Amino acid sequence: MSREVLVIGAGLAGLNCAKILKEKGFQVKILEASSRAGGRMATDFVDGFTLDHGFQVINPAYPELISNHLVEKLDLIPLPKGIEMQIDNRLILMGDPFKSLFYLPGDLSKSSGRFMEKLRFIQFLSREAPEVDLGTALEAAGGFYQKVIRNFLMGVFLCDPDLVSTRMAKELLYWFVKGNPGLPRAGAQALPAALTQGLDIEFNTRVLKLLDSGVATDDGVRKADFVVVAIDEVIAKELLGKPMVEMNSSTTWYHAVPQGVISTKHLRLDVGQEVVNSIAISNVVADYAPSGQTLVSTTTLKDQTEKEIRSELARLWELPESKFEYIKHYQIKNSLPKHLPGKPLLSPVKVSERVFAAGDYLAVPSQQGALLSGRLAAEALSAKS
Repeated sequence: MSREVLVIGAGLAGLNCAKILKEKGFQVKILEASSRAGGRMATDFVDGFTLDHGFQVINPAYPELISNHLVEKLDLIPLPKGIEMQIDNRLILMGDPFKSLFYLPGDLSKSSGRFMEKLRFIQFLSREAPEVDLGTALEAAGGFYQKVIRNFLMGVFLCDPDLVSTRMAKELLYWFVKGNPGLPRAGAQALPAALTQGLDIEFNTRVLKLLDSGVATDDGVRKADFVVVAIDEVIAKELLGKPMVEMNSSTTWYHAVPQGVISTKHLRLDVGQEVVNSIAISNVVADYAPSGQTLVSTTTLKDQTEKEIRSELARLWELPESKFEYIKHYQIKNSLPKHLPGKPLLSPVKVSERVFAAGDYLAVPSQQGALLSGRLAAEALSAKS
């Protein structure tokens, strides 16, 4: 007789955990508090626009995507492997010169940093990461770090990169260098949708408490041999009676402009301003906007009004404010767990003999971290049965 497992949460960690346990012969049911799977990876379709909850690119080099054979299911459209930045009133294009020689002038420009600063950053990538904050580790990279790398990573970590763990930052930088992130044609929700196939998910069921024989939900008691807590980090810590995880917050804004007004496909960074980054996302994936319009996705870390955002976009894209039509915005309170120096790249997933945990707060805060933690929880549980 197969052992029964309840997985709490249908985010990436819970879905991957349930998938692996099912493959190992366990009887698995996922309890999800909301009406959909995916956790932080969600997509809305509004008036012909595809709106992801956050600017969520997917890196096909992530090992968990490869081992789960997910890349081929996502119909990924790659982003250009470069960025645009306004520095000293000049628009500079920088990126991987092995992808395009058009990046070389910007890569070599003194405006983006001195040559020795760039060399020290390359040396940093090739050495073992010290367990200090990233700002300290990259102090020798000077203006190149402060102007370029720091501003880019602010959109990755959704907090001040100076404060994060160097080991964690280098882990994610490695995958950025190795892979070419992209966007699924059907939106970010395509990734959890691919994982849900064949899984037993009960939606709109909130778990209130862990019991010796299962869990208490808002719809009664559910019994199981094992429980995997794979929900939002803050709620998971409440259920498990652990210290709260510090989380980063962000807001994603969507505006439309007439098609052709913005021609670039590159992510544009805003040095030292309120906007972290902005991209004409439907220039990368045409399906993200209806004919005749271009969808602009913008990330901020501070509370701002739509009028303030429109003013920032007009300056950043050098267009009149009237060109930007507001579509929608998403305030994502718990966007990513904060990973500070001293925190290991992998934390234990076993809570007790019958309770396990999964989530990217137990690994590197990323899709890879979430999926990996789900796998590790499934393997640890399987080893105990």
